[in-house]
Amino acid sequence: MNTKNKFFSKWDLLLIVFLVAGLGIWIGIKQFSPPAAKAIILLDGKVYKVIPLDKNAYYKIYRGDTYLMTVETKPGAIRATYSTNWIFPQTETTQVSVATGWISKEGETIISVPNKIVIYTEGSKERTLYDAMTYQN
Repeated sequence: MNTKNKFFSKWDLLLIVFLVAGLGIWIGIKQFSPPAAKAIILLDGKVYKVIPLDKNAYYKIYRGDTYLMTVETKPGAIRATYSTNWIFPQTETTQVSVATGWISKEGETIISVPNKIVIYTEGSKERTLYDAMTYQN
């Protein structure tokens, strides 16, 4: 009878190998994803503004007359520089959207939950999303 204790079984090692490989693939995809060409700002789920990421600029986001956020762009990137919380002004102390920093890869996002703002980046290629494709002769 073998009473030798093993720290890892062969299944544990296999799981670790798969996790490390998956992490490596995910990092590779993020690292080599296309650069952003434009940023789309959604306010309350609707397109507020589409900003080309080709120059240094600042933009302020308003809901009516209420100031919500300032964003800064530079060629290929965007970030939130200041965010308010118009619902509960005393609670937006962490400014998670500001802490996100620069986003520059296609598909990255900045989210301000209290202000209902989503900023995401897209590449230069136009995308067509299809639910179904048919061919008729």
